[in-house]
Amino acid sequence: MSGEKTGDLEKMVYDFPTEGVLEVMIKEKWFRVTSREFRSFDSDRRYSVPVQQPGIGMPDVENLEFITIDYTGPLYMYGTNKEVNRLYDEKIVHSPYYEKAFNISQSKK
Repeated sequence: MSGEKTGDLEKMVYDFPTEGVLEVMIKEKWFRVTSREFRSFDSDRRYSVPVQQPGIGMPDVENLEFITIDYTGPLYMYGTNKEVNRLYDEKIVHSPYYEKAFNISQSKK
């Protein structure tokens, strides 16, 4: 038995702050998504990050000020670093990896 990893090992490119609040627009409403969905979602995208990072003992953390930035970076097929053209169809750009992951999750229901 080999200790070698198998499967999808491509390191994803994240050219946005993955720790931010990531949102995509669907039917003129903003929805929070994961970083994997964000990079592959073909619609308007934005992220919000605190103006100042909270520090240890920083008072009033719940009143942090955030800045929201429209994201205009590349669009990737889900689970890959393959860039694709935008259609603005408000959907995740599927890939063989997405199809495999989706089929596995559906079979567990």
